[in-house]
Amino acid sequence: MSRARGAVLGLLLAAGCDPTRQQPEGPVDAGASPNAKILPAPLANEEPDLVDASTPEAGVTLVSDDYGRLILSETGQLSPVPLPPAAPLPQDTLSARELSGVTLEAAFRWRDVPQPLKAPEVAADGIRAAQRLTELTWRIDLADTGRMRIAFTSRALPLPAGSELRARNDVYGEVLLWPGLNQYRVLPPGALRTLMAERRVDVTPLSAGSARPVGEGTRLGHTVRKVEINASLGALYLELGKVPEAGEGGPLLCRALLEILGVDPKSPECAAGEVPLAASYAWQGGGGVGFEVTSATRRSDLVSTDLLMPPPSAAYAASGLPSAQGGVFLNRDELAAIRTGPLALPPSGDPGAPGEGFVAVNQSDTLFYLLVDGIPAVAVPPMGERYVVGPSRGLYVVQWRTFLGESIEPPQTVEMPARLVRSSGADAGAPDGR
Repeated sequence: MSRARGAVLGLLLAAGCDPTRQQPEGPVDAGASPNAKILPAPLANEEPDLVDASTPEAGVTLVSDDYGRLILSETGQLSPVPLPPAAPLPQDTLSARELSGVTLEAAFRWRDVPQPLKAPEVAADGIRAAQRLTELTWRIDLADTGRMRIAFTSRALPLPAGSELRARNDVYGEVLLWPGLNQYRVLPPGALRTLMAERRVDVTPLSAGSARPVGEGTRLGHTVRKVEINASLGALYLELGKVPEAGEGGPLLCRALLEILGVDPKSPECAAGEVPLAASYAWQGGGGVGFEVTSATRRSDLVSTDLLMPPPSAAYAASGLPSAQGGVFLNRDELAAIRTGPLALPPSGDPGAPGEGFVAVNQSDTLFYLLVDGIPAVAVPPMGERYVVGPSRGLYVVQWRTFLGESIEPPQTVEMPARLVRSSGADAGAPDGR
């Protein structure tokens, strides 16, 4: 390990962990949106500008301030360093106090979601109720001192409801917390994409990307600047709102969204006092996904100890992820409620079909969701299968897709009960025997 890099990691492990350090007076540290559009991905022959996010800037002297945060001595600017991926973090120390910032309600928006059949037995109220239960929502606290907490508030996200991501402006990367805040895992820069896409922690190579302004506008009463960012994986359209109350917390959400694109979090597009209010990804191989903030509330009562990274209750986990409890998002009654009753159909000719409901089989090497009448019903791990009960006998529209929309299969009308297979070949998504 080089002397410079060793100094960086040493300072990181010292940052904020010495309870005997005298604290200075004063505040302690800190469907798709109608405005979204699909942007053309960069040319396949473009070479990305690769960046090593683990290496400090050459020729810069790193020192820490009175809060244990790293700074550039030449400019006085914060110089974040990457979180070490395979080591527990030191105790985070923030005194209990109220902080200013904003709280966002946000949701991922899937594209090309199929609609149910127009038939008398389709229960519109049941469909709407299931859609509400499986909306892909986050609640995000951004403190102006440079802290972020993302709470997973949906049944249907790749990680279970109650999971959290936390970040702070003096490091790159995030901490993942289990529901109940009893365990945490360190996510180094670049790991957020595979976490959200595949329920695993693997670092995506990061590039600098290229950005260009594409206009201005308003959203949720805030003035926004619009920017298009291109990278080797695809393109990202961002609407960055001027929200001064977010302070140094705003760039942390921006960094997270750029990580999903495979762009280095050092990007100058992530600026203090700005918050991403909408995002739209278009992947190089086709497909995409949206992200939309539906409300932004100014706060003066964010509790500093709720933003600790990690909290004292959490034990370090070197591996593993929070349990997704089978990945089935709706119970028997909730799925049964999307129909008024069963259809009088002849017995299924599929020998692999169960007596009721369906078996979802994923023969590919990545996590796939199966939608039923446009509703996320189950997430099936690679080379796995799940048995789901609840749907009455009848005809349904089903679709296989990945969470981030890199793969979106054509919808199919199937008769249930059924065995539904997503294979790795051209017949992906076809029911067995059909």
